[in-house]
Amino acid sequence: IAPKDPSDIHVGDVVSYQLGDVTVIHRVIETGTDMDGWYAIVKGDNNPFADPDKVRFDQVRRILIAVIY
Repeated sequence: IAPKDPSDIHVGDVVSYQLGDVTVIHRVIETGTDMDGWYAIVKGDNNPFADPDKVRFDQVRRILIAVIY
């Protein structure tokens, strides 16, 4: 689903976000606010470290709601 507001995004959610011309799909491990507004810290499930940059709400495209096997 496409989030309408930052409050739609929670720790543990898997989100897709735009990073330049690339779409990244990672899990939210932290959310917060700073001088630039809302942000999320994200990490790939198989990555040892979080992504280096904060993800801003305008970068988030979708929230995963189900995985069908």
